[in-house]
Amino acid sequence: MLARLSDPVVARCNICGGTEFEPGPRGRPSPDGGPPRCVNCGSLERHRALRRAFVLIPQPMLAWRRALQFAPDSSLDESWFRSFEGSEYGGENSIDMQAIDRPDGSYDFISLSLVLEFVPDDRGAFSELLRVGSDDLILHLTFNSGLTGEESSHTEEPSGEYGHYHDYGRDFEQRFETAERGLSTLIIEIPDPVTGDVTYPFCFLCRRRIDAETLAAAFEAEPAASLESLTRVPG
Repeated sequence: MLARLSDPVVARCNICGGTEFEPGPRGRPSPDGGPPRCVNCGSLERHRALRRAFVLIPQPMLAWRRALQFAPDSSLDESWFRSFEGSEYGGENSIDMQAIDRPDGSYDFISLSLVLEFVPDDRGAFSELLRVGSDDLILHLTFNSGLTGEESSHTEEPSGEYGHYHDYGRDFEQRFETAERGLSTLIIEIPDPVTGDVTYPFCFLCRRRIDAETLAAAFEAEPAASLESLTRVPG
């Protein structure tokens, strides 16, 4: 039956299609006061917002790529890729990001959300990510800080409620020397389709300029998205 214009719009999870939601961690509501967690798949605002960003990427751009994901995250669908490997801390396939036991150039797409903050040697880990990335690498990063500050802070011991070592600011490019390493950086902000909340900015770092340009064009075509291009590598 077709919905009438007067019928209320039903919120639907864009990951599993679920329509029932419950309070988030520690009983928290979303900013609009509603329940943010999908009862069916457990997704929260950031998962659904990131899925919304990912589905904007043309599928042929992902279909041939070998993907690696650190920490389980339902935002990605492994069927999008030619091959997919997931690493879960303490799980059966737990990969040490500071010393990745994989050959050079093993992956064309690497994704990590809220992970790098918990790695003591984040610069060494970043170098490892680039080492196992191919010449076609697209690296996705989501920072727990939301990049709300200008300067990053770092500690030698775990700190804060969750025990992180790093709180990243807008100077993350300088810390990881992305321009010197030939990486183009794109940052996209996009609202969760269920709550309308804009959560974390999502960062995409590309080795090939054409990939950065293709991503930028795809993201710019979405009116709800806000895109920032921090670095464009010439050539």
